[in-house]
Amino acid sequence: MTKDTTKSLSEQIKSYFPYDPYPQQERYMRDVALLVERGGIGFLEAPTGFGKTIAILAATVGTPYRVFYYSRTHAQMRQVAYELEKINELGHNITGVVRGSRIQLCLDENLRRTNDHLYTSEICLSRIRSFEEDKSLVEIAFSKPEVSLTSHERLPTGMDLYCKSEIGELEIPSIIPKDAPTLASVENLLQYGLEHSICPYYLARLLAHIYKVVIGAYNYLFIDANYQNQIVVLDEAHNMEDFLKDTVSFILSRMTVEQALDEIKEVKRPWASDIEEFLAFLLRFFNHADLKDEELLTKELILSEMNEHGVTRERIKNFLDNWPIILNVQRELIAARGRIIILDRLRTYWIYNFFENFLQSGEEFYVGVWNLRYKNNPQLEWLCLEPKIAFDQILGENPRTVILTSGTLSPLKGTSKRLGLEEPFLQSYPTIIPEENILILSISRGLNKKPLTTKFELRKDKETLLDYGKTLIELIKNIPNGTIVFFPSYELMENMLDLWEKHKILDDLKAPAFFEARGSKPVLADIYSKEASKNKAALFAVVRGKLSEGQNFPDETGRAAIIVGIPYPNIKDPRIKAQREYYEKKQKGMGSTWYLDQAFNAVNQSLGRVWRHKSDYAIGILLDSRYTYRTSQSRLASWLAQRTMPISSHSPFVTIEKIIQDFFQQ
Repeated sequence: MTKDTTKSLSEQIKSYFPYDPYPQQERYMRDVALLVERGGIGFLEAPTGFGKTIAILAATVGTPYRVFYYSRTHAQMRQVAYELEKINELGHNITGVVRGSRIQLCLDENLRRTNDHLYTSEICLSRIRSFEEDKSLVEIAFSKPEVSLTSHERLPTGMDLYCKSEIGELEIPSIIPKDAPTLASVENLLQYGLEHSICPYYLARLLAHIYKVVIGAYNYLFIDANYQNQIVVLDEAHNMEDFLKDTVSFILSRMTVEQALDEIKEVKRPWASDIEEFLAFLLRFFNHADLKDEELLTKELILSEMNEHGVTRERIKNFLDNWPIILNVQRELIAARGRIIILDRLRTYWIYNFFENFLQSGEEFYVGVWNLRYKNNPQLEWLCLEPKIAFDQILGENPRTVILTSGTLSPLKGTSKRLGLEEPFLQSYPTIIPEENILILSISRGLNKKPLTTKFELRKDKETLLDYGKTLIELIKNIPNGTIVFFPSYELMENMLDLWEKHKILDDLKAPAFFEARGSKPVLADIYSKEASKNKAALFAVVRGKLSEGQNFPDETGRAAIIVGIPYPNIKDPRIKAQREYYEKKQKGMGSTWYLDQAFNAVNQSLGRVWRHKSDYAIGILLDSRYTYRTSQSRLASWLAQRTMPISSHSPFVTIEKIIQDFFQQ
């Protein structure tokens, strides 16, 4: 590509960029534009506060392709809509729609307050009627086989439908209204729906077929799935491997079988007896299976154990051959209960879905786990170990470009290799935060000169644990306002805190301390942040917990993030063991690489919680001697690695304190 072409490309992108771009952002946008022009897959790591969302939109909305933009949370989806609005304020007219759920987009406020998506779907569908024949959707579905009653149902074509809601009749549009909002955010859809008596949820579904930018949560990735020659953006893509595996993993529990039996007993029809008999044998398996907690299982072992309790291959086949009967069960229950029951809620369907996928799945890509975590409800997990299976479903739609981006995708090569990609575009961009605002200290020895480490063999070493506590307290004393301390696991955090409390180490903190427990609610972070914004405070949390991923700590709420140890996944967990062994069989060294990548991706995520915008400043502190290893240093996100200062094991602690004090005095 010539310099003139590159220049004109940059100028075109800038016409969609509503801010003054930084050089790093310009480079990011050019790379996205070139990736779209050539086609292909790109992994783009851009640090927190970078402005990835607006950069991607500016580089893509001027192309002739549609953009499908997926992220994890509603807040992130709102950000995409907000930035699209900023682009349109420049004089553009880019259409965009948020693929909100029924809970978000229903005009019935009572329904919006519920937390049960399946219940909301059932109430929604029960209110749909046709204008011409004044028939309910149930009546229509029973006479038209192409109509399905699921949470992502197929509505009848060629019929004028409406919702008989609590607030009056709402049209379910079949054609796009001329004055539909150009930018159909959740708020705009709700307002338009109220003003025009149109259902916002079904309007959004309609707009998603033609609007330029479609914004959705990850779960819509496999629902929309019409990406032929279009652009797919996967934001917060450090979660993508696990999400992809979860999408094609399946779980069956004793409680599900018991509930399915209750369903069938409601269906007083002779043809239901075969299903009831099959479910009775399946319940016998769950009650009497000779399997140990967390035991790893092959498909053959599972089928053999099921056979011992009457769930023979022939019975499974007969059950799967009875798909029309499953639909009849749904119809009978609707008639018996006098309300809609969607297929997604039917436990008999869950069992059908499990066995269908269990038998069809390639055994080499899966492992079974017998889970007795819930004593009265044994679970059979059939877990996918190969993220490429689900990723290939996306690529099978032949998108022009797939962009995976996040603040912390490092190490990039490991992720792309595990998704089966040979030569994707890989790039890590420098931060737009001034380098003097970022400092990472790697400390290998504590206040008492003990080597700091959370290696398994030293996790019960009293002197090491006490030195960790004393070191932490002294570090926090030198940090203004908020400090978040991340531990590798709840178990280790609880053990350390118990010991420190016995030895009154925490008494020296002289500041409010907040502790994340296994069931902590997000409000804990809000309470801590309120305190830290005014005074010194400490929050003790866990890597991979709710506070290390979904929560941000800008400005005074996060002047430091301290990582205690290295958060390697628990190798005793059979799922971790199976995943590592699977990759190792696939290619020597791949399992070890995955294991290290898991730990450092979590480290990068946790550290990144405290730099949230271009003028933010904070310190990251790594407390473990193993952070000095080359394999560790190479796995830090580049924007963090470049600002990492290893502290010599011979340096007196006052030197560390002076470095911290000088940083904040700047």
